Amino acid sequence: MNNTRTHLLLFALAVLLAAGVAFSPPMATPSSAAKDWGGSTWKIQGGRQSDGQSSGKWRTGIRARADGSAGDTISMGTTKSVSNSVSGTCGISRKVLNATFRFDVSRTWSANASKTYGLSGKKKGTWWAIQYKPVYRNYKALARKYTFADGTWKKTGQTRWITAKKFDHFAYRLVRSSSPK
Repeated sequence: MNNTRTHLLLFALAVLLAAGVAFSPPMATPSSAAKDWGGSTWKIQGGRQSDGQSSGKWRTGIRARADGSAGDTISMGTTKSVSNSVSGTCGISRKVLNATFRFDVSRTWSANASKTYGLSGKKKGTWWAIQYKPVYRNYKALARKYTFADGTWKKTGQTRWITAKKFDHFAYRLVRSSSPK
């Protein structure tokens, strides 16, 4: 009888141990374990805000001398590689930044534009040049840092601005110029 009880107790202990192993929570992956020990991330707080315009430097495109005639003009076409850009991303994914700013923040393409100015009112023999520069629309979005501890994300007081530039157009101007060399 004593032997049967020992067998039953050992059997019950084996069943309980097996049940404990079978129903124990899964081990944390290294990435989730790291987050439990103080991992952090940045998240966008609200949407984009307009932040004005900016532009590149003026560049001289074409020069011409006024001939004094009534139909005298100077024309220039511009085809340049332009791109949108983003800075201060805080490790936030491009997909989230594209959705926040509502444009592809890293798109590059070839933009075309042209401009014509009349020279008929200009003194005969004077030189003129068309200058151009790229113009961008600027945007910003506020990002806030969150830390992961005790199984939940907690908001911190640390914030940063993420800025983005979207190419808008080429600006042109007519300026007095010296003769080309």
